[in-house]
Amino acid sequence: MEQPPRTGPLILSRNVAIYSTRRLTEAFRARGRPAHVLDPAAVGLLLRESALTCSESERPLAPPAVLVPRIGAAVTAHGLSVIRQMELLGVPTTAGSAAIRLARDKMESLQVLAAKGLPVPPTALVRETPDADWAVAAVGGPPVVLKFLSGTHGTGVFLAESLDAARTILEAMWGIEKNLLVQGYIETAAGRDLRLFVIGDEVVASIRRTAPPGSFKANLHQGGRATAVTPDDATVELALAAAKAIGLHVAGVDLLTGDDGPLVTEVNASPGLEGVEDATGKDVAGAVVDAAIRLADGRGNP
Repeated sequence: MEQPPRTGPLILSRNVAIYSTRRLTEAFRARGRPAHVLDPAAVGLLLRESALTCSESERPLAPPAVLVPRIGAAVTAHGLSVIRQMELLGVPTTAGSAAIRLARDKMESLQVLAAKGLPVPPTALVRETPDADWAVAAVGGPPVVLKFLSGTHGTGVFLAESLDAARTILEAMWGIEKNLLVQGYIETAAGRDLRLFVIGDEVVASIRRTAPPGSFKANLHQGGRATAVTPDDATVELALAAAKAIGLHVAGVDLLTGDDGPLVTEVNASPGLEGVEDATGKDVAGAVVDAAIRLADGRGNP
């Protein structure tokens, strides 16, 4: 199957109506670079002899000028294969497959961040009941926060107020073959965190997320509210270093404020645009698209 000539930008997304996808599409169109939106689940991959090809509904899919991945957790495995195939075909992308894979695994990404000397919350991973007590004590609890290794939007996150509660949750999850991180509860954060939106070597927008009454989860999908903030230089440098450590050109870096300063809790490879744009009034979608166009024109370094 002969690969057609390269075309315009491609956004990988399950649904064109999603706010972030719609805003990116509008921003590309406003810059005279109309983008094609494609569900990664609809992309077929073919390996034959020494050739790599992609298809859409059995038709050859031309390599795009640039790829903007917005793949959700439900299609991570197939989506990553699609991105990797595009990378092998020489397509520049705002988020590479290896970086997305790393960002999606909370333990592996925290391991990399800690190994780079970046501050992270005290975190433990154990798999046997006798080790649960050690893990809770080692991170300074109780209370402790328990997290699925690949949860998104604040799902799969639990607050265990006591050692017994932590044991019960861990044992229940182990029983259905789910591993959880045991993480120290940062009392000084008090249900608040920071999300810094990184593009390349710049933080283009920042928000503080605050949990709703009665909850410790500040995630906007869990009812949190966002307000614009101006982070200090040290916080900006930490966010840039975290995104670079994971290998992401576009990222949402989440931080908690601990006793000794900010701690990186997560580096998101597909940060949502709605909350940050609503809170800051900034055209973050336009900034992402400008970065993508620079990559397409060979003027960027993903």
